Amino acid sequence: MSITVNLKRISNLPGRSDRKVELTFRGFSHKTRVLQCENVAVFNQHFRWPHYGNIMKDEVLCVSVYNMSKVFSHRLLGKLVVSLQHAVLTGRLLLREPLTDVNYSLTEIYVELELVYNPLQGAAGGWDGQDFLKRQDSQSSLVIRNLGYDDPESQSDAEALERETRRIGRSLVRTGDTEEDEQDEDDEITDIEASNITLTPLLSRSRPLSRHMLATIPRVQSFQVNINILEAQKLVGVNINPAVFIRVGNQKKHTATQKSTNCPFYNENFMFEFQETADILFDQVIEMKVFHRRTLAFLMTHIGTFKIDIATVYSQPDHGFFQKWAPLSDPGDTRAGVKGYVKASLSVLMRGEALTTSSLPPPSGVNQDIDKNLLLPKGLGAERPWARFTVGVYRAEGLPTMEAGILASLSKASDRKVFINPYVQVTFAGQQGETSVVSSSSSPVWNEQISFIEQFPPLARRIRVQVLDDAALGDVALATHFLDFEQISDPTRNGFNATFGPGWVNLYGSPQNSTLGDVHQALNEGLGEGIFYRGRILLALNVTVYSSPSGVTTETGSALGKVKGAMGKFMTTKKKKSKKRDKKEGSAESKPAEEPEIILEVPEAVTVETEEVHPLPEGFLGPVEEFLMFATLFEVTKMDPSVGTRPLTFELSLGNCGKMVEMSKSKKELTRSREDLMRSRENLGRSRESLGRSREDLSEEAQGLLDSEEELDREESLNPEPPNRSISAPMKPQPTEYDRSYCCIPLQPPAVRLKPCLWLWARCENHSSRLYQTNWLHKMAARLEVGLDDVDLLLRRPRSNVKERLVEVLLELVASVKQFGVMAAKRVQSRPNNLDRCRKEFIKKNLILLARQAVRIKRRVTRRTAKQRLVDARKIQKKLRLLAKEPQSTLPDVFLWLLSGRKRVAYVRIPAHSILFSLVEEQRGTDCGKVTTLFMKTPGCAVGQVFAKLEVYLWLGPTKYSKEALNSLPEDFLPVYEEQEEQEGEGQAEQRRAMPVSLSCQDSRYFQLRCHLYQGRGLMAADDNGLSDPFARVVFSTQCQVTRVVSETLSPAWCECLVFDRVLLEGSKEELERDPPLIIISIYDYDTMGSPESLGRAFAEPQLQFVERPYQKPCLRFYDITRGKSSAGELLAAFEMIELDYSGFGEPCLPSSVEPQEVPFVSDRFVIPEEIQPKLTTFRIEVLFWGLRELRRVQLFEVERPLVRVECGGKQLESEEMLSYTGHPNFKDLVRYFDVELPEQPHLHPPLTVFVVEQRAFGSVALVGTHQVPSLMAYTPPELGDMMEEEEEEEPKPATRSPGKVKALTTVKKMNLMGLSIKQSKIPSMPLSIITSQLGKLTKKAEELEEESPEEEELDWWSKYYASLDELERQVGSPNPSSNPYNT
Repeated sequence: MSITVNLKRISNLPGRSDRKVELTFRGFSHKTRVLQCENVAVFNQHFRWPHYGNIMKDEVLCVSVYNMSKVFSHRLLGKLVVSLQHAVLTGRLLLREPLTDVNYSLTEIYVELELVYNPLQGAAGGWDGQDFLKRQDSQSSLVIRNLGYDDPESQSDAEALERETRRIGRSLVRTGDTEEDEQDEDDEITDIEASNITLTPLLSRSRPLSRHMLATIPRVQSFQVNINILEAQKLVGVNINPAVFIRVGNQKKHTATQKSTNCPFYNENFMFEFQETADILFDQVIEMKVFHRRTLAFLMTHIGTFKIDIATVYSQPDHGFFQKWAPLSDPGDTRAGVKGYVKASLSVLMRGEALTTSSLPPPSGVNQDIDKNLLLPKGLGAERPWARFTVGVYRAEGLPTMEAGILASLSKASDRKVFINPYVQVTFAGQQGETSVVSSSSSPVWNEQISFIEQFPPLARRIRVQVLDDAALGDVALATHFLDFEQISDPTRNGFNATFGPGWVNLYGSPQNSTLGDVHQALNEGLGEGIFYRGRILLALNVTVYSSPSGVTTETGSALGKVKGAMGKFMTTKKKKSKKRDKKEGSAESKPAEEPEIILEVPEAVTVETEEVHPLPEGFLGPVEEFLMFATLFEVTKMDPSVGTRPLTFELSLGNCGKMVEMSKSKKELTRSREDLMRSRENLGRSRESLGRSREDLSEEAQGLLDSEEELDREESLNPEPPNRSISAPMKPQPTEYDRSYCCIPLQPPAVRLKPCLWLWARCENHSSRLYQTNWLHKMAARLEVGLDDVDLLLRRPRSNVKERLVEVLLELVASVKQFGVMAAKRVQSRPNNLDRCRKEFIKKNLILLARQAVRIKRRVTRRTAKQRLVDARKIQKKLRLLAKEPQSTLPDVFLWLLSGRKRVAYVRIPAHSILFSLVEEQRGTDCGKVTTLFMKTPGCAVGQVFAKLEVYLWLGPTKYSKEALNSLPEDFLPVYEEQEEQEGEGQAEQRRAMPVSLSCQDSRYFQLRCHLYQGRGLMAADDNGLSDPFARVVFSTQCQVTRVVSETLSPAWCECLVFDRVLLEGSKEELERDPPLIIISIYDYDTMGSPESLGRAFAEPQLQFVERPYQKPCLRFYDITRGKSSAGELLAAFEMIELDYSGFGEPCLPSSVEPQEVPFVSDRFVIPEEIQPKLTTFRIEVLFWGLRELRRVQLFEVERPLVRVECGGKQLESEEMLSYTGHPNFKDLVRYFDVELPEQPHLHPPLTVFVVEQRAFGSVALVGTHQVPSLMAYTPPELGDMMEEEEEEEPKPATRSPGKVKALTTVKKMNLMGLSIKQSKIPSMPLSIITSQLGKLTKKAEELEEESPEEEELDWWSKYYASLDELERQVGSPNPSSNPYNT
């Protein structure tokens, strides 16, 4: 007998090192080979120990994992001790267990192995595995399952039977009980084995420009807010003349005045136009006030107010409320309750949207129930409680000093170094509060709180916090931040109120350090994405909900409330210039503000109050640690030619660290310190001569100045420059090869052999656990997005495994949710605040809900419904993206700027979490320690515009992990140090390491890139005739090539092969194959009189063909073309990179297996080889031109003589020109046709485009409209369609659902419903006949069992029965038995 161990793999290993495993049994050890790897080590090695003697039930196997080192001693990562008792009993074990460290604590390193016990022949006897190992009730992941002797028929315990019975019963009788459905989904989630599912690898280098990132970029749009005031009811007052005043943003309007009535009728409509981004517009508040109007305007009496933000209105069905009642409340009397109701319709429309009337209720008079038709979101009542929203503003750091303004020129004559007087303005639900003003400080300290009184839950979604400069010529915004309630609160059942911090908030805005001539000042006001770090501010938010909306208070409390209200109004109308003076004046008012009875009572009026608070204790926000940011430039290409030939530099910054302004400022401060020291010496000399002080005092003062000078000299000698290397050396751009349409910076041999490195050190509070959680969720969403994109591509092809792929994607999501739940339970966060604790439960709850939705989609998916299920899965992906947003990210984002001299040309903003290092793979940033592709853009550019493409290696992490920045470098890249840094490296602090100035590559190879561009489909129209003259530019590395121009088509057939000879790629083959470089294909419209117009952009990754592998012919596939946020067509192409063979003598050549060796050359261009081109067949397209209807004006003129053009595959067909559209809108010549060559495969057919145009004076052509037919197969004859269209495979019938074996009557008995009456049971009098008849139908339609049960609004046979229940009960009492329709 013997014991055999198969060591498979070890996962979640830290860093990158040489791994070795030692397995010990009875003192005999086996060692694996040394494997150099990162976080996963795959061994797949077998070891065998022969065994003699007693049975080894009480013995163990020890597995030890080491990090090998050639210099130091080997480091033990963890150990696993396996008891052999189960191996003796079962014969075989499959284990996946965590290792334990020297303290016997579980680590995150998992080892997977297979252990087999081979007894003597005949010693085991005949026995069943169930006799020795039974299923255990524990839910622990450490339970060992006997996978070697699994018998499906033996798993018949009570839990499995109950679950299977529930599934079969629910498949037959859909009760609609959501709790039972959720319980069944939880069972299915639990049954999914996470370890058997391989997670999709996330790419960084070959990742294209993300569409979801483009969707988050705001853009200015046209909006229309429509408000229809119908009537009012139950207004408070006697003999009043009510009028409704409406304010939306800064626009105001009002209705007519109705005389002497409490129930006025208006029916007036108001329209407000806006040109704003969606985020800014949705923060605007719609305010409706009802006044009792009198002769004089200032004598008007306020009756009530209703407020709601535009975001709440837009989030409703059809983007509005229709004929709903708005409850009015008086902000000056919060305890009076509802003051009346106003019936109104609100709608928010974006340009191009139509007002839908599907949700309109019946006319007025039919629906008069006010309480059931409130102008509020569902679940809110007319009388909502009041709440206090308190925003704490403590201090700020790193604000811009505005030294680049006019006052900077006077800095020599003034001692001021900072030219801002900052204060904070907080806006919420139409209310506004301000802090005091701190003079001449870029790090102001306020320690104040601003309180708002608003009904709860508030009909506003964000709080705006804006830092402003109290300038003499007008207040200027320095930066703006928004607190989104969607991220810091949970409005669902068992949720939590809005809470935040105390925590730092990073501020972003314009890169200019002056307000004069700042074209990006709108960024400082929150209009768009910030492109520069502008400091941070310490904030907190707390919400206190008052228990009673109406309460009785004492006179003292009322008086104090009035005093506080007056003080609040005073403090919001006038900014305080000095905090010390206000402390003295407000000391009397601050004491009653802290009385507990004030907080417990509902305030009498809605006021904004500003109070001082105690500063936070030292170290309250956690320890400050040092972080290392490291980057290496690998490629800079596709730069806009506007950069010219001037040298360019790159600037890497994290917060204020690394900025060119900060580095020059530090040198200025050092010089200024020396000037101050010399000035102090001169003053000392004057004092010695004039005042005649004692020699001792003078010597002490002189000694102090000498010590100061020595300290400055010592500091300058130790740190001659800041330890950061955040700005690269100037590099001169060059035009790209072949086509000189773009510029590039060569960073490859033979031009440059070294890759420049940038690094910097920054100090910040370490709250990495928040970002670890964000990374895990982001990876879930990214994998789901990659999988759903694959499903979307499979939907375009017939007979594809779209259903199976969608099921795999959903199972991967559920497995990721399970893994996240296990890790979240083990993870301990340091110094969590209230929001951290609430978000932990909030994320856990929502992930479970998303997993249930995924399981529900998995049940419903079929080949026919895969498209709709894809839409449902996209909703899950969107929710995951929202969950992943961390509102308390203390680590600022990283900026990489392209500089031309001192001018900032282009930038890219890198989220800090995406490059943050962690020892756990799932918690590590997606791009951390990888070469990633970045796309730079210019400030204020259009959405989706690319100024330059970069390939950059990025790493960010605490200093204690700084060695991992170099250990994670791609293979065959070695760091290069400066001699000076190598000498001084030993003298530096232990926590900092000498960083390289560049990288050198030890391995490179040449390839030939072949770009087979066959056809474009459904491109955008750029010319007036509705067509384009498209051509393509392909950019790869430092080379660019162009296709020919195909005139007047939207589906150009280039059929061209672009050959890039001698393309150099650096790095190992494994790295290139895992994450290949990206190819950019830009589509343009050719214009003879101007520059080409962009039609979109596509991204592709090539198929790598290595020398040692046999050549594989590439296949054409579709690539999406995008233009900004919208889709702009498809590209049918194939891309391959063939490694050149250097084994022979002479010049390198293509491998002999490549066919063809030479690309065919026809008419001054390379064409696609016949082996790759699709086979073409001649088709005839017949068009019946019947007529035109409802044509609108074009360019202010009526359409009079239109004609229709049909375009497909580069061929066009025109109808006759109508002589008079208004008189006779039908064509006379009806049938026309044209022949076109199309591929035999239906999914490769180009779309058919229909144009309606009109020939006008001077030869101009006016385009009336277009329509695109995506597929022609729907219009083919039946026999042709059956011949060409591939048949779909029959869907397998589920084996677990066999309706014929179910005993319906027994099932009804087990439901304990046999003894109940009809009214109680809701079961017909003859249930057996109903069930057996329906089971017969289900047997004939077994395929329908795969479909999910219909929705509630759909009627199945059970629903029809319940709908006719009243009629059934009447028939039960009838004496005639034949009257029962269910008798048989």
